[in-house]
Amino acid sequence: AAAVGATFEAFDLGDYPLRIRDGDVDRLAGLMREYAPHVVLTHPDRDPFNPDHPVAHAAVATARQLTAGAGVSSGFRTALPSEFLVFEPHQPELCGFVPTVFVDITDVMPAKQEAMAAMGAQGYLREYYTQRADQRGNHARRVTGDPAVRQAEAFQRLIPNVVGSL
Repeated sequence: AAAVGATFEAFDLGDYPLRIRDGDVDRLAGLMREYAPHVVLTHPDRDPFNPDHPVAHAAVATARQLTAGAGVSSGFRTALPSEFLVFEPHQPELCGFVPTVFVDITDVMPAKQEAMAAMGAQGYLREYYTQRADQRGNHARRVTGDPAVRQAEAFQRLIPNVVGSL
């Protein structure tokens, strides 16, 4: 977290299996109300190899819904609905992941590599996500025509975005 200027708060709920209780979802919704994030990221809702990832997705999706109060007046504190995205898993095709958003990370790729190096577990993912950043950078260059994009991350939007005009 420090490598990218963020803070980290662990819920210590275990991993593989991840067990979520109602109180855990309420706690997450409380943090979302407190921070009122513009964007919420989570795992895709399917993963044939990691049963904890769909559980995390469901908890985050529910907490996000409780945070926004469905965009109507509620009897509890709410925050504006956030953008809701899933990040790219390391087996995207098997998880039904389809990129709908690319973020140019060219300027912050060194910080991403530092953050990945700090993670002791699953070291094989460092090389994979470095290669994936180059591949997604190629996709982003083609989508935008911007030759300066070298690396990108892909996300899948789960809620339609709203624009003023086209």
